[in-house]
Amino acid sequence: MTTTRQKTRGIKSKRIAITIPLLRPQEMGPRRRRLSGGNETELILNGKSINSSNPFDALSDDVLISVLCKVAASATSPSDLINVMSISKRFSVLGVDQQVLAKASGKAMCVRARNWSDSSEKFLRRCADAGNLEACYFLGMIHFHCLRNYASGTALLERAAEGSHSAALYSLAIIRFNKCADVDGGSSCQHDLNSAASLCVRSATLGNVDALREVGYCLQHGVGLPPSPTAAYHLLHKANTLKLITGPSSPTPLISPRRRSRDISLLTNYGYMGREVHAANIFMVEWWWLGDKGEDGLHMCSNVVCGRRETRKNGFRRCSRCGTTMYCSHVCQEMHWNMEHGATCTPVQNA
Repeated sequence: MTTTRQKTRGIKSKRIAITIPLLRPQEMGPRRRRLSGGNETELILNGKSINSSNPFDALSDDVLISVLCKVAASATSPSDLINVMSISKRFSVLGVDQQVLAKASGKAMCVRARNWSDSSEKFLRRCADAGNLEACYFLGMIHFHCLRNYASGTALLERAAEGSHSAALYSLAIIRFNKCADVDGGSSCQHDLNSAASLCVRSATLGNVDALREVGYCLQHGVGLPPSPTAAYHLLHKANTLKLITGPSSPTPLISPRRRSRDISLLTNYGYMGREVHAANIFMVEWWWLGDKGEDGLHMCSNVVCGRRETRKNGFRRCSRCGTTMYCSHVCQEMHWNMEHGATCTPVQNA
């Protein structure tokens, strides 16, 4: 700091000169100034001027991809991801990057049946190819149960199951159980029953309560597993306890406990426990409600929140009491009994 004296109109004054070190352009942070006559801004970064109305243009692709990954993982609907991708052309390009699609949540891919199109299938396919297990499961269920592309649907479900997707493991088990329904024995059928039970066990260890309950029924009836009534009782009790602890708030049962039969299984003693229905089941239910695209005599599961459909005639099990309702699994049968069928089931009158 230096001090100098000068005379100005006879008045003495002091001038203080301060020496400020000059910064290089690359050492300066981004500066912004508004251009005249518009809303655009001039972004000055590293000594370069960038004219843009989007402040994200100064960020690298890696930074934007990491941001989009978090948005995709936390999205609660497809519109959350679509709105972000519509910010700019750059966002729309990076939004379909493999890293972003692999992190997309199930709700971000929740397509409704009434909005199904080639572009929807293409988007789900790209997510599945990126390694998104939820997309593999969702698209696999659509292909198998709605479009009836059994080979591609099974392949997608198996890909999700290889990644330890509990719902995919359980769905494959149901497919193999129904493959042997009303079919006379044979080594191949027994092999399918054993593998189906094994898939249920794997799904149950991953926390799937429906699979845990299905394992209990397998032990109870000796299907695919050695019969063990004691172990079956404990597994069913554990499954119902988990529903009480972790399940969403339960709706009011459609039938009162006094009207229930005493010989029904343990599940009905707790009433119907409400649960969040998966987007794949909602899609399948809407798909068939919008119009029967098969018209081949195949039945849907009578559980109104399931949406599965027979792959061949008499592929589902019937209610042993009335014989009018059909179910893809014991779980759906018990759930439908508590929802409504228990109040309307009428025993068949023997001739």
